[in-house]
Amino acid sequence: MTAEFLNCSANTLRHADLPTRVAAAAGAGFAGIGLRVSDYSHANMSDGQIRDLLDRHGVRVLEMEHNWDWVKGEDAAEEAMFSFADRIGIRHLNVPMFAEHPLPDLVEPFGALCDRAAEHGVLVGFEFLPYSHVRTLGEAWQVVAAADRPNGGITLDLWHWFRSGARPEDLAGIPPSAITTLQLCDVLPQPGPDPTDEARHRRLLPGQGAGDTLGVLRALRDHGVSAPVSVEVFSDDLDTRPAAEAARLAFEAGALTLRRAGVTAPPWTTTRGEDR
Repeated sequence: MTAEFLNCSANTLRHADLPTRVAAAAGAGFAGIGLRVSDYSHANMSDGQIRDLLDRHGVRVLEMEHNWDWVKGEDAAEEAMFSFADRIGIRHLNVPMFAEHPLPDLVEPFGALCDRAAEHGVLVGFEFLPYSHVRTLGEAWQVVAAADRPNGGITLDLWHWFRSGARPEDLAGIPPSAITTLQLCDVLPQPGPDPTDEARHRRLLPGQGAGDTLGVLRALRDHGVSAPVSVEVFSDDLDTRPAAEAARLAFEAGALTLRRAGVTAPPWTTTRGEDR
């Protein structure tokens, strides 16, 4: 298993500033990090300084996230993400949909977003969340399949998989290449009363909860999925720990889970052509 290709999601170290986050992720063994667009815009660092920081630690940025209503078209946050892709480098965007739109009305805007992203060499992963307006793997695939863009796919987060009631048989009919990225985490034995609150505050490290994480990973492997892997753990408990410790715990849990499942975290390439 090539654990060195694991990525540290933006939300695993969500309260760390950018230099702290990069140093902690690199020190733990992560090859990459994820960023929210606000992490970039609030860093108070030039693009050159960010680039130097990443180079110094041997880390690249796999993904960027921003929860905006992309049905409305371009906005300043999107412009910032594509600027980051051109100047610093990423692989893909993770995009959910929290605004209320009928599913068919998402197809054309998702295709348009993919087209704009393609101009910058960026992939787009549509993320289903059981508390959003695209709640299941099947609903996300309906939009992605109908939009039919070569750079459009699905972001598969294991918390959302478990809490949406997804099953391995739901992968039938979805090409393995349509899974843009995989995000590792785990769930409590019983769902909380507020899924949004639980998802953002009480996730568990991968392999340390009640989800059949190994079974899902093996089902994805057997389906032919070979997507970059992040560890994404929104956790108030993890937030109380120093960034270096939180990153170490996340990396060790992710690496052990992959090893137990017999799954490899593959390398990936950024928009600047740099391999990881």
